[in-house]
Amino acid sequence: MAYVDRPGDMNDSKALEIKTKSIEQTLVPLVTQITTLVNHKEKQRVSEKTCQAIERVGQAVRLAVSKFVSVGEALGKENLDIQDELHEACSEAQVAGKLRINYYMKRYLS
Repeated sequence: MAYVDRPGDMNDSKALEIKTKSIEQTLVPLVTQITTLVNHKEKQRVSEKTCQAIERVGQAVRLAVSKFVSVGEALGKENLDIQDELHEACSEAQVAGKLRINYYMKRYLS
C-alpha cells in the first residue's frame, strides 16, 4: 500500500507530503483535477461551456490515472519487494478515478 502523509488540509494538493518524487509528480495533477471536480459548485442549469470544461477535466483525470498506473506498474517490475503494494495502489486509483468521473458526468451532464 502506498503511504502519503497529509499534514495540512486534505483538500489542499500542495499540503500533500508524498515520499517518492516520481509518484508525487504523477499524483499532484491528479489530486488537483479531482479537487477541482469536487469543489465545482452545483447549479440547477449547466451551460454548454461548463459541460465542455467538465468533460475536459474528466479526460484529464483519466489520463492522469492512466499515467499513474503506468508508472506504478513500471516501478513494480523494477522493485519486486513492493510490487504487490504498487499493484494494489494502481488498482485502487483506477477504481477511484472511474467512480469519481462517472459520478460527476452523471451529476452534471445527464
